[in-house]
Amino acid sequence: MRAPSIVLYNSLAPGSLEKTVTYAQMAEERGFRSVLVSEAGSDSLALAQHLASVTSRIQVGTCITNIYLRPPLLAALHAMTIDRFAPERLLLGLGTSSEALNKVYGLAMEKPAVALRNYIETVAGLFRGEQEILARMKGMGMVAPRAAHKIPIYVGTASQLCLGVTGELADGCFTSQCAPHGLQEVIGHLTKGAQRAGRSITDISLAPLVHCCVNTDRDVALRAVRRTLAAYGQRPLYTRFFARQGFVKEAEQLAAAAAKKATAAAEAAVSGELAEQVAAMGTAQECQKKVEEFEKAGASFVILFPMAVDGDYDRGVRATLEAFGQ
Repeated sequence: MRAPSIVLYNSLAPGSLEKTVTYAQMAEERGFRSVLVSEAGSDSLALAQHLASVTSRIQVGTCITNIYLRPPLLAALHAMTIDRFAPERLLLGLGTSSEALNKVYGLAMEKPAVALRNYIETVAGLFRGEQEILARMKGMGMVAPRAAHKIPIYVGTASQLCLGVTGELADGCFTSQCAPHGLQEVIGHLTKGAQRAGRSITDISLAPLVHCCVNTDRDVALRAVRRTLAAYGQRPLYTRFFARQGFVKEAEQLAAAAAKKATAAAEAAVSGELAEQVAAMGTAQECQKKVEEFEKAGASFVILFPMAVDGDYDRGVRATLEAFGQ
């Protein structure tokens, strides 16, 4: 089993960011590949920058930075700033986020695949020093920035169109709510995109997000997984993704529960088979075995997404860090 990464849920709630710092330092001590942060009520790039300053070796990054929240120039400048102080340690994870969340933010989400393509092309061009905006900056007597090191761009998506864009332009792909056998569909879309750009699928790292609950009580672990998958499964993108992986009945029931805003029904719709296929749950050994299944199915490495254990997120994160520490 390869060293995994970990993605942390964070917000500006009291104590949340401070705990994220602690978890990042623990992940570094335990030999994790990278520590990534979300953008759910806090600034992902600002937090990644801080984590880089309180660690010394581990890769830091975002999973994901919402492309609708900041212009590509700002994202590129922020990423290059982090890279200046933490050379070759930043992973920039981009994505369109969800329609529901962007609606809360008051953001229009039109043609996400087109928006994603334009964003990646602009950011990557800025990293290379090739964007027209840089010439205009020089014309005003400004120093035109350029990335001093390689800053890998990953995309978080389960959308078929966005996977194609990822295959064309990105260095890697995050995907979630995916069983090991479901990676074949993801690889197929990435391959088609890569071929359009004259690239090889081997140029793209595939890093699935795997929900993880390390707990010897199987019922406790299953309860945590059902709660998490139900939350994601009520979004049409993931409902469709579950159906394409063969979980048609579960997808139909999740959609029906979403229409009624019935949380309990949504959790009940997550079958034991769906939970066991998509998530790593149970003892440390069982969770490690699930990660190995993803690697055998084509994952370059796995990103563990710890879940709260009966409402206790700290317990869930620490159990994951201990189970997968080197």
